[in-house]
This record gives sequence, structure tokens and C-alpha cells, in this order.
Amino acid sequence: MSTIRLVLDTRRKLKDNKFNLSIRVCHKGSVQYLPIPNARFTETQYNQVFVRELKDEQSINWRELANKFKTKCDRVYSEMSVYNPKRFRELVYSKDKELPKTLLLKDLFDYYIENYEGITLKTRHHFRLSINKLESFQTGLTVQDITSEFLRHFDLEQQKAGLSRSTIDGIFRNLRRVINYFMLEKKLIPRTFEYPFGRGGYSIKSFFGRKLVMRNDEIQKVVDFKDFKDDKEMEYARDIWLFLYRANGINFADLLRMRWDSMQGGYLIFFRRKTQSTRKNNIKPITVPITDKLRELIDKVGVKDSPFILGLLEEGFAENTYENLSHKIRSNINEKLLEISKKLNLSVPLKLKTARDCYATTLKRAGVSKDNIGEMLGHSNSIVTEHYLASLDIEKTYDINRHIL
Repeated sequence: MSTIRLVLDTRRKLKDNKFNLSIRVCHKGSVQYLPIPNARFTETQYNQVFVRELKDEQSINWRELANKFKTKCDRVYSEMSVYNPKRFRELVYSKDKELPKTLLLKDLFDYYIENYEGITLKTRHHFRLSINKLESFQTGLTVQDITSEFLRHFDLEQQKAGLSRSTIDGIFRNLRRVINYFMLEKKLIPRTFEYPFGRGGYSIKSFFGRKLVMRNDEIQKVVDFKDFKDDKEMEYARDIWLFLYRANGINFADLLRMRWDSMQGGYLIFFRRKTQSTRKNNIKPITVPITDKLRELIDKVGVKDSPFILGLLEEGFAENTYENLSHKIRSNINEKLLEISKKLNLSVPLKLKTARDCYATTLKRAGVSKDNIGEMLGHSNSIVTEHYLASLDIEKTYDINRHIL
């Protein structure tokens, strides 16, 4: 439980017997004070303005200023996926950049990347790659240059250059998000602008790439694998893959952040990091039944003296710390998983991300319904699950073509 409230910080007396008017933030035992700029009062003045609430113009103005600052603190706190005191202070005291004076696409992207609340470092990186690709295609792009004809031409040329379908679609989704932001939220783009997406314009593709998934006997080989030869890192990598596989095919990003208090009764209950930052509606928790096999893995890889199950993060970690650590750990684990792939001669390279595909495929092969699989995976609707499972059907092509003479 956390509290954010307005206080007179009497810990340190300033000139003229005054103290800083501050916001006091208490979060799980940690406390920090954020002074409101240029707001200093004696105890008597504080009581008159904020306790007795005098109705003179100056007192009202002070209360408005203090409430505005507290509201910003509340908003910043609510948008932080993980509370970090240093980052919280930076965000509270940061000032929004002035809105771009032109409709240059690069300026709009830069503003969005720096000012949109809740945007993760990984998402910032994706948006920067998108604007860099657009700018390299045509320097000095403005919003008015973004027409349905431009998008079709860009699409065609990028395909010729070897860019994947998913990458092109990702660029267009980021572009659409920025245009919507400055049309609907900041209202900087004039109403006369002809919207290039949707009906009558360019439609962004819904692309789901084909996935190759291990056979059930190959998955069993990974489960039974014991030839680690005292390589603890290899054994740990296999155990983490099994953890993901047996825990509804969750992503490593969620396991890395998973806390012990996610264990409720006989279940792991948590929200996917991906949906918390990308989905506004229909956000549902993932519920993972803790089977005997999963409990064995939790006991084996869990670190009891840490608030996090894997014990690889510290309380109050910064987002950039998380991203850097996650990248390093994933790289090390995938390297060891590749060694296991070679030892077992698997048809598909063993990687952290394949645990999710293997989980879904195992259920599908066992006859579990599409709706139940989607529920366990945390998909927002059955359409997502349908596309996801459709991409796993490639192995059926052998069964179909075996009839060919």
C-alpha cells in the first residue's frame, strides 16, 4: 500500500522559520519527500492556508498550486509499472517539452517518444527505428506527406529492399499511433488533414508468420535431458525453458519480474507486461495452476530471500536496468539452449520464445479447444488465438501431401 499526501516538511528548518511544502510518498516502507518549487511556509502559515483553509485569494492560489503538484505525483505514480524513487522524482520534476511548431514527422515522433507517459524503453527504441526508416526513405517528411499513396509506395519499396512483412507493418502501426496522438489528444494536426489509414485508405496488414514447432517426442527429450556434465548454466537454462513451458507458455519478461506474492493458493496470478503497456481494455490476469512439476521447478530455481522468484532483480529497479539485465540474461540462456538443441539434434532450435509455441501446440495436439488455449495464453480475443494457432499448422502439410504419388 502506498500513500501520497501534502505535508510541511519540518525535518529541516529554512530561513525565517520556514519549511518546504512537500509531497510525502510512502511506498512499502520507503519514504521520500518532493518539495513543491518555491513553496515555503512557517507552521502558522501552513495551518492557515492548508488546515483552516482561509478563503483569501493568495491562500486559494497556494492550494491550487499544491493540488496541481500532488495530482502530477499521483498520475506519475499510477503510470509506473514498477515504483522507482529516483525515476519517480525525475518524472515529477520533468517539464513537458513545448509542442512542435511544425508538422515535421521527426519532430512529432521525438515529442511522442519523450513525453508519452508509460512508454517503455523497448517501445521507445521501436519508435526510433520506425522514424529512422521513414526518414531514410524520404528526408524531411511532414504529416501532409503521409498519404495512402505514400504508404503503398513505401510498402512496395521496402519489400523490394528485403524488409519483412512484420517489420513494415510495425513501422506503419507506430506511424498511425503518432498521427492519432497529435490528431486526437494534442489536436495539433488540422482537421483538413486527410487521414491515410482505414476505410478508403491504406489498411495495415494482419501478419502472422509461420512457426515451426518441435514434435511432442522432441519436447519430451528436452524434459528428460540430463547430460549437463556439471554445466550449471546449461541446467539452469533448461529449467527456465521448462518453467515457461509449464507456466502457460509465459514470456521470459513476465517470469523475470514475477514476485513471490504472485503465488496465491495453488496458482500463479499476474498480469502480462505486454498487455499492461499496450492494451487499454480487457486486461485480464493470467492464472497458472501450480502443478507438482511446476512446483518442483519453482523450488529449484526460486530464490527465497528475494521478493522476485528468480531473484535477479532488486526492489525498485529502473526500467533501463530491467531492459539491460533482461537482454543479457536472455542471451546467456539462449546460448546454452542452443547447445542443448545440438546435443538432442532438435528439428527446431531451442530458444526461450519457443516455450510459448510448444505450450500452445501441445494443448492443440491434445484436442484442447481454441477458446481454452486462448484463455490460458492471455489472448484478448479468439481471433488472436485463431491466427496464432493457424501459424502452427505447418506440420500438417506433411500429412496432407503424403497422399501425393
